[in-house]
Amino acid sequence: MQIQIRTLIAFLVLLLFLVMQIFVIFPNPRLVSEINITNDNLPQTLLKLNLPEKIWYGRAEKINLQLIDEKSQNGLIIEEQNLSELDSKKIQNLEVDFVLTGAELTPPGISITPIVAERDITMNWRIESITNQDIIGTVWLYINTFSGGDEEEIQRELIFTKNIFINNKSVFGLKIGSTRWILSFLTILNIIYLIRSSRKIRSLKVSKNKKLL
Repeated sequence: MQIQIRTLIAFLVLLLFLVMQIFVIFPNPRLVSEINITNDNLPQTLLKLNLPEKIWYGRAEKINLQLIDEKSQNGLIIEEQNLSELDSKKIQNLEVDFVLTGAELTPPGISITPIVAERDITMNWRIESITNQDIIGTVWLYINTFSGGDEEEIQRELIFTKNIFINNKSVFGLKIGSTRWILSFLTILNIIYLIRSSRKIRSLKVSKNKKLL
């Protein structure tokens, strides 16, 4: 009777470990922000920022940013305008600056990409927590306008900023890799125990049947 109770408890513990394994590999929720950007230096533009709402300590997630030209997406015809010689020499770049604590961003530092008319911009980063604390920080988006000529002028204009808070998940402060290894090890031990317990129960039944005979 005691063996059966132990076996039942071990079976329930095994189910718990399996549920925890599924919980660990289950994807984290995402936080998507969509903002219409109104700026003299840009056409009608939609900004999409996709961030992880939660992250496992030691596991990398993705950050995605899109700058979508809504006029080109909607199939609107943009009339050609007569540009002055100075305007034709202007070069615009999108500058994205992440400042985060408790996380490592790849590529690091400031990311800059050229702005091309009627072409969407897609930028991706890899973020990984380096401590078991929550990740906080800020993202800034700038338009850098370079005007050609004898005296080159650089105009840096802020078009968007957002505070970032990402909840860092861990089990007893362990990295996700260590947590999964421990769960796998305990699951294997539990399975071995259940196999041995089932053999003991069978042997006890066999011995009881022999006594009855």
